[in-house]
Amino acid sequence: MTMKRLLLAAIALTSLTANATQSYSFLSGGYQFTRVAENGMGQYFADKYNNSEDSKYLHGLYFRGSWNFYDHFFAEYRTGATTRSSSTLGQDYLALGYYIPLAATTSVYASMGYSGYRAERDINTGCGLLDNNKECKKRSFSQDGSGLSGEIGLRFKPLRWLQMEPSYRYADFGTKGQHELRLTNLIEFTQHSALELNAGYHHWDNLDETNYQVGYRYSF
Repeated sequence: MTMKRLLLAAIALTSLTANATQSYSFLSGGYQFTRVAENGMGQYFADKYNNSEDSKYLHGLYFRGSWNFYDHFFAEYRTGATTRSSSTLGQDYLALGYYIPLAATTSVYASMGYSGYRAERDINTGCGLLDNNKECKKRSFSQDGSGLSGEIGLRFKPLRWLQMEPSYRYADFGTKGQHELRLTNLIEFTQHSALELNAGYHHWDNLDETNYQVGYRYSF
């Protein structure tokens, strides 16, 4: 009986330790930089945006929130939007997930939910030097879509102050699905406070898009 109690106590202690070091309840946000490779904008805007020769660079913000509401179940929402002089891109992900502690500083997780994207572009027409100023107009185009999405990931701490989270997510946006690879890095100041340095990559038919993020996370 004593050995059984000791074993149960050890399992409970390991679970508590894993929950403490692998927090799935947090808020984070900060700056996001986006690079869209040649021809990539056409995936959002079709023939209304031709960047066949040059990459495009956009700047904006991101936000991510997660809540471990029961046992190992969690709910997550994340969004990001970047813009340049005439174009704005954004994506969202809302999901429910479940994580499995493997050790005090390691866990795996899977989530399933809904993802959406939106793209907006402004075009000035009739505004050339030889055009009539009265015909100068700004036209706005928008494109959006949504679909089911799923993600798998791993969290681990190679160093006492560093947590890493590689992950893969697939979003079904119709005939062509979008693939996302992401690496989240936390430089921990305290148990609740950390600097985020993240990188992500989207591949979607003709789109090759890279995102870099610098922000702050508060875990609770």
